[in-house]
Amino acid sequence: MEKRHLHTLFSRFFGNDFPKEVRNRFATWFIREEQADEKEEVLEDIWNSLPETIDFTSYAELKKVNKRIHPEKNSFYRRLAVIAAIIVLPLLGIVTTTWYYKYAGISSDMHMVECFVPNGERKQVILPDGSIVWLNANSVLIYPEKFGKTRTLFLSGEGHFTVTKDKERPFIVKTKEMDVQVLGTSFNVMAYETDESSSVVLVTGAVQVDTKDDEDFRLEPNRMFSYYQGECDIKEVNVNDYILWKDGLYTYRSEHLSVILDRLSRYYGKKISYKFDVADLKCSGKLDMQEDLEVVLDGLSQTAPILYKKIDEEYIVVKEGK
Repeated sequence: MEKRHLHTLFSRFFGNDFPKEVRNRFATWFIREEQADEKEEVLEDIWNSLPETIDFTSYAELKKVNKRIHPEKNSFYRRLAVIAAIIVLPLLGIVTTTWYYKYAGISSDMHMVECFVPNGERKQVILPDGSIVWLNANSVLIYPEKFGKTRTLFLSGEGHFTVTKDKERPFIVKTKEMDVQVLGTSFNVMAYETDESSSVVLVTGAVQVDTKDDEDFRLEPNRMFSYYQGECDIKEVNVNDYILWKDGLYTYRSEHLSVILDRLSRYYGKKISYKFDVADLKCSGKLDMQEDLEVVLDGLSQTAPILYKKIDEEYIVVKEGK
C-alpha cells in the first residue's frame, strides 16, 4: 500500500467513530510488522499536522518516551502504540488493549472495556465485582467485562481503588513497571506512561507489589511504595495527600515545584515551562483543581516566589525578581 493511501486510511479512521468490529480489524492490521516504516512515517506526518495545543508538548516528548522502552520490548507495535496514544484518543484503547493481550496472555476473544479520562476531568468506574475506581486526568483503565478466576485490570495513569473483598479471586492492577495484588483494600496507584517513576499508596488493608525486576514488596497502611529507574523505596506518608485528587484537590508537602507544575501541565493539558531555579523550589499547600489553570497558578504564586506569563498557549514560570 502506498504511503498516500496509508495517510488516507489513517486520517479516515481517526476522524470517524467506526463500529468495534471495524476498529478491531484495523488494530490487527495496524500492529503487523509489514510496512512498519511507512506506518510510522504517516503517524509522524499526522503528528506534525496537529495544532500546537495538543495535550503533549512536542514530538520530542514522544521520543523521550520511546527511549525509555526496554530494548526487548522496543518492537514496531510498541512504538506505534505510544505514537497513536499521544496523537489520537480513539485509537488509544484499541492499541493499548492489543498490547496488553500480548504481554498478559489474555485471549483476544475476551470482551474488554476501555475507559479513558481526558484532560481536566476525573471519572468514577464501577467494576463488574462492585469495586470502585476513581481515575485521574489522562488515565486509561482496561478490564474484562466479566471477571474470571482473577480480577485483573490494566492501568496507565492514576487511579484510586476501593476493592470489594473476594478471597477466592485476587484483585490485580497491572502497570508498565509493576503489578499490585490485593484481596480487599483501598489504595492509590500512579503509573503514567510518560513519568520516570511509579508509586502505590496504601490507605487500608494490605497489598503486594511485584516489580518487573521480579522483586516483591508488601505494604502496610499509610505507606507509599515508589519505583524509579529500577530503584525501590517504601516510606510512611499522609495518605490524604495522595487521594484528595478524587475530590478535585491537590495537596503537597515540601514538594519540588517541578513536580507540581508537571502535574498541573498534565491535568490541564497545557504546556508549562520553567528553568532549574524554579524547579528546585519547594513549597507546601493545597490547590483546587476545579478552578481554571490561571486561578491555580495565581494561588501557587502566593506560596512560592514565582511569576508566570502566557505566550500563545504556553505558560512560562520564572523566579520572582528574575
